[in-house]
Amino acid sequence: MKMQTVIAMAVVATIVAMTEASLVLPYPGLDCKYWCKDNYDKHYCRGPPGRTYPPYTERSGKCPPVRATCTGVRSRLPKLCPHDGACDFPSKCCYDACVEHHVCKTPDFY
Repeated sequence: MKMQTVIAMAVVATIVAMTEASLVLPYPGLDCKYWCKDNYDKHYCRGPPGRTYPPYTERSGKCPPVRATCTGVRSRLPKLCPHDGACDFPSKCCYDACVEHHVCKTPDFY
């Protein structure tokens, strides 16, 4: 019985340590305006220092689904963004797995 208690406490301590470790931002010294998570729940800076952004805005509509595969073909370079307000209207700031960053995209209205 005592061994089960020790094992249970070790499991709980491990889970707590892993949870707290996942809350630490990857670049604590970086002066970042907007932190976000990618589609793997990994933090990254999407508002690097030295840039001026318009006020935070959230537009209607939903981001299109994140692509499972990348073609490598683009009609134009994507515009990186920290939030919807940094995109031309009516675009939204959505995660793009191919660019591995948030970019301005045409929203879905459904």
